Amino acid sequence: MVSKHFEYSEKDISEGKYDAWELIQPLWYNVSIYDGLEVYNKDLKSFTEAQRRFLALFWYDSEVCNGGHDQFFSNSTGIVWKDAIECMQMIGASECADNFQKAVDMFGGKIPFDRAERNAMLDILYEDENFDDFHEIDSFYYEEENINQLMNEYAKNHASEFVVNGDYLYGELH
Repeated sequence: MVSKHFEYSEKDISEGKYDAWELIQPLWYNVSIYDGLEVYNKDLKSFTEAQRRFLALFWYDSEVCNGGHDQFFSNSTGIVWKDAIECMQMIGASECADNFQKAVDMFGGKIPFDRAERNAMLDILYEDENFDDFHEIDSFYYEEENINQLMNEYAKNHASEFVVNGDYLYGELH
């Protein structure tokens, strides 16, 4: 792991010099999703709500596109569920947020942040013969192609929420 200097000015962000993925790089290696909610929240203290939500939506997108909502919830990434849905709402991806809310509703309206608790709830869902294994929710999300575009537009229009000037760990995940 090395330290890397990141300097994203409001002007450069508003002019589209950086895409959303680049803007979360200072968080990517410095925010743990693996060590529980307390550590996750502590690691995010020096970042803005917008940065927090972008990071969550990238985790969500990465996991869902790789293995569906089942993979997202069963892995450590499930800890970001609330931030991910808030990001969808924030960037104007209301249909995606509504789709994701269907998965949240399958958990009774609130998903545990603790991975073991989430997996125990998933086991209960799997036992229900009417459970469709998130198939419809996954399919809807796979057809949605403008999440990154909406994130990029949001960042340009709210550049001050993504300004960074500092040194951050970079190079490998926790």
